[in-house]
Amino acid sequence: MDSGKIFEKLVHLATSKGIIVRFAPLQASDGRIKGNKIAIRQDLPTIEDFNYNLAHELAHAYLHFDKGNTIGSSEHEQYEEQADRAAKMLLEAIQY
Repeated sequence: MDSGKIFEKLVHLATSKGIIVRFAPLQASDGRIKGNKIAIRQDLPTIEDFNYNLAHELAHAYLHFDKGNTIGSSEHEQYEEQADRAAKMLLEAIQY
C-alpha cells in the first residue's frame, strides 16, 4: 500500500475516535497529543515520517489516554517505548 493511503487510513482511524489531526510548526517534537487533538510537525521530510509520527501519537491516545501529561512523568521513557512499539505494529497492520 502506498504511503498516502496509509496516511488516509491513520487519519480515518483518528477521526473515527473523535481525534482531530492537524499540522503545526512544532519546535521541540515531531508530534504531540493533547486531549482529542494531535499535532504533527508540518515540515517533516517524508510522508513516512508523517505516518510514523501520527501512528505514534495515536498509540499514545489508545495506550495512555488516562495518564494525563506524561512528559514530566517518571514513566515517560516507558510510555514512549510503548508508543513506538504500538506505532510499528499499527503501521504493519494497516499495510495488509
